[in-house]
Amino acid sequence: MKAFGLSLDGEIENTRESKMRHARVGALFGLVAGLAFAVSAAGVDLLTHRDLPLGFEFDFLLSYGLAVSAVLSIVGFMTCWAVETWRGLAYGALATSSIVLAGSLLQPSEATTGMKIIALAFTLVPVAALALPISWTLRWLTERYARARHVRFSALKIALLVAVTLTLGAAGGWFMRMPPRAVEAVHFMNGLIRIAPNHEDNALRRVAGFEDHLSAGYHLYEKPSTGSTEGFVVTAEYEDGYQLSCTVVVFPGSDPFLSSCNDDKNENP
Repeated sequence: MKAFGLSLDGEIENTRESKMRHARVGALFGLVAGLAFAVSAAGVDLLTHRDLPLGFEFDFLLSYGLAVSAVLSIVGFMTCWAVETWRGLAYGALATSSIVLAGSLLQPSEATTGMKIIALAFTLVPVAALALPISWTLRWLTERYARARHVRFSALKIALLVAVTLTLGAAGGWFMRMPPRAVEAVHFMNGLIRIAPNHEDNALRRVAGFEDHLSAGYHLYEKPSTGSTEGFVVTAEYEDGYQLSCTVVVFPGSDPFLSSCNDDKNENP
């Protein structure tokens, strides 16, 4: 019996060697999709906001991006280990929920472990449901790979499967774009830096070291502020290593304004 292009009874032989081979392929597809997602998410704003001197998010790529790649690799392994498709999808959803639960419990918070578990209990089911399409895709790719190995033009078909995996991963990164208010904050910061040489009363000129970088090149990076629900920390990194970080507050319907600024010798706001 088939559903959505997959046999519910599976196409994997019920031997340890066969299951391990398919699981490794599933893990590899997950890893490739995760890396494509990470690179796309780290650079998507460079493509969508070419009018801003944005920098490539290497920190995101080497932290969150690699974590996503590892998670998708684990999900791919678990999904493709089981002989039956339905069981593999359940394993993939369970693995995703378990990883989310573990990550949430390890996050520093004032809430007790019991409170965290209660709160997460209401979110794990939706997470598991959202994981099903990912598990299904990795299972589908793995089974198509197994078929492609034994037909004509196998190398071409396998290359096509890899291209599909890269495309899907990169498409997921598209949803990691800066939100509109963050874009507004970055534009505001960029404008302040550009007009600073011609305005003595510019707030940035009161920050230590900025006067020495009025005409220097820089790249901008943005992240949500931990001290303001409506703020964004915009950091200008200069070619000589100097960094200027400012919290830009953007209330809906209001013009952005600076809350505070620090140079690289002080803690970020």
